[in-house]
Amino acid sequence: MNLSPLRTYLFPLFLFFTFSLFSQNGEYNRWSAEVSTGIHVPLAPNDGISRKKYIAFKQFQLSGRYMFSDKFGVKGHYGFNRFANPDDTEIGISLNRLGLEGVANVGRLLNVSYRLRERLGLLIHVGGGITFAQPATISGTEHIGNIMVGLTGQIKLSESFAFIGDLSYITNLKQHYAYNGALLDPNFESVSGSFVTVSIGIMYYLGENKYHADWY
Repeated sequence: MNLSPLRTYLFPLFLFFTFSLFSQNGEYNRWSAEVSTGIHVPLAPNDGISRKKYIAFKQFQLSGRYMFSDKFGVKGHYGFNRFANPDDTEIGISLNRLGLEGVANVGRLLNVSYRLRERLGLLIHVGGGITFAQPATISGTEHIGNIMVGLTGQIKLSESFAFIGDLSYITNLKQHYAYNGALLDPNFESVSGSFVTVSIGIMYYLGENKYHADWY
């Protein structure tokens, strides 16, 4: 798997997050990191596949988030999805995703009582990015723009950790290959594709203050 294009985008993103991490200040911590994994469900296109066979525990995501306030922030992520036929794992497509999203704390926006949101949280995230698709039928990589929207539920475990569950919908703007790796159109016409991810994971809060913006 050729990851050269991926490294080109990851390096400046890493530098940005590293620089911002050391500039954190204020009455609450603003940075968090998370890792999650779970299942994905292909929605469209469904050419040449049995959807239920392609629902699989073959995705994960790494994210870093910075909160400008206790209501709004920004999140950068790397995600990986591998769609493969369980009857022949060589048939499929791998998706490496990089994205940037805006994040809003729903509890703070709706002025939910602190007593309720002291241990339970809900974030909404919306944004876009680029997908590096590697179909099994070709040796190269296809670049696809994507848009995503999702909800992240949080259960506070401590001042440093939270358990998360996430539901995200991802749209591929111009997809040329199906989830089995086959070319969708002999004239190379593109279609809009989409899939859903259902994930669980851990969120880690960084900083020297007692509270993070999520729970302030």
